[in-house]
Amino acid sequence: MKKANIVSGLVGMAFSAVVFIRTLGFREFPNIHMGPEAFPRLMAGGLFVCSLILALQALLAKPAAGAQAEESPTLSPLNKGMQRLFVGIAIIVLYAVGWQPVGFLVVTPLAMFAIMLLVGFRKYLKMAVFSVLMPLIIFYAFSFFLNVNMPLGILSGILW
Repeated sequence: MKKANIVSGLVGMAFSAVVFIRTLGFREFPNIHMGPEAFPRLMAGGLFVCSLILALQALLAKPAAGAQAEESPTLSPLNKGMQRLFVGIAIIVLYAVGWQPVGFLVVTPLAMFAIMLLVGFRKYLKMAVFSVLMPLIIFYAFSFFLNVNMPLGILSGILW
């Protein structure tokens, strides 16, 4: 796990550096103190710090006395963890593809419920309630408070 954490930390730091550098090309507005680059820079900085901590912890960690070498994580598609990763990526891709045509209020609860199942939650009533209420709250906040149009998809003739 030590090697994986070092590599993950280095990859995270490199990715955050690329994101930060990309934000340098964002258009600046003279009368706005915090422009469109602020949030991506904040996230890139946070990712860099967390990745650095991960790499340093792995580098500075001393093996416990009498500890046996850990088995390396495998990238085999036969590994259960890798299968869950592929299913998770498939859920996210289907969510992204369905966002416009199906609509936020339909595809988001389905994706949330599927991800909760994938990570091992089994309290189905709570999962269903959370999967329906959170997208409704988010939709309401974005539509009415922030004036951001969320895609309605198949519900466009029904709701508005």
